[in-house]
Amino acid sequence: MKKDRIRHLLTRFAVALVFMTFGIWEITNPRYWEGFLPSFLPAAISPSLIILAHGVLLLAIGIAILTGFYLRIFSALAAIMLILIILSLLYLTGFIQIVVRDSAILLLTCSIFFDDTRYLCITKEK
Repeated sequence: MKKDRIRHLLTRFAVALVFMTFGIWEITNPRYWEGFLPSFLPAAISPSLIILAHGVLLLAIGIAILTGFYLRIFSALAAIMLILIILSLLYLTGFIQIVVRDSAILLLTCSIFFDDTRYLCITKEK
């Protein structure tokens, strides 16, 4: 039982760390990330505004996963975000090392979604 809790917390911490770090980086330096935006996005929307909004969402997801706030909902949202990021990277750059890294994080995120341990969570859900 104790090993399940440790595994659960380590997985949550790892995924949360990635989401919060990239969220902070996008919020503090949105211009750096503009090159990763797909070209099909509307030109009327400011690229920096899109990156800032994305960074805030990443940070919120990371905090929710770390604290266990509606863990299943936020891990599902994280998985959807990662799928969109992976598809965008494949479209922009092809199959590169970042796609492999993000695919591994996606699998960890799915592990959180399917894990029923729910240890040290702010909210209890089924």
